[in-house]
Amino acid sequence: MPFNLDKFVASPSVEELDSLKKSEIVKVAKHYGIEFQPLMRKDEIKRYVLEYLVDESILPSTVLETAITVPTDNTFELKRLEIEMNKEIRLKEIEREREREERERKEREMQKQKEKEEREMQMQKEKEEREMQMQREKEAREHEFRMKQLELGVIKGSDPKVGLDTGVFDISKHVKFVPKFQEDNVEKFL
Repeated sequence: MPFNLDKFVASPSVEELDSLKKSEIVKVAKHYGIEFQPLMRKDEIKRYVLEYLVDESILPSTVLETAITVPTDNTFELKRLEIEMNKEIRLKEIEREREREERERKEREMQKQKEKEEREMQMQKEKEEREMQMQREKEAREHEFRMKQLELGVIKGSDPKVGLDTGVFDISKHVKFVPKFQEDNVEKFL
């Protein structure tokens, strides 16, 4: 239900004043010509309005005793508590931010470590592939060399050992060609 200033002025009550918003209490205070600071809290303005209504005998004096208001000397204490609470909230936000940054840093380190391990594994795999390729090439060259040896052996003779010239004279192979020595026929031996 919207606030009606004329209705409130016709029959003011503490209950209705308690249910008003700050902007509506400001309208009531301005209507009665009550001076207040615009930065004042709602409860403080309401207290000024109640005091005015009691002074003008519009409301009974018992209203001030039963009205729930915050004493103005507690304003500084409340402000201090609010500042401390905001400080604690900010400290918690900073701590959460630090924890988030730490998690992100650890994730980046883990990602770098993972990438490093993957690079090392890739390098190891490439090295093994190169070694295998070199081994295959070596075996192919050895096979080609043996084939060339066999070809040369076939050209020089059927026995591949005969075709190979080692450069060393083996007398045991040639003893069979030496005639038997006979004393009466030395010229035949020589």
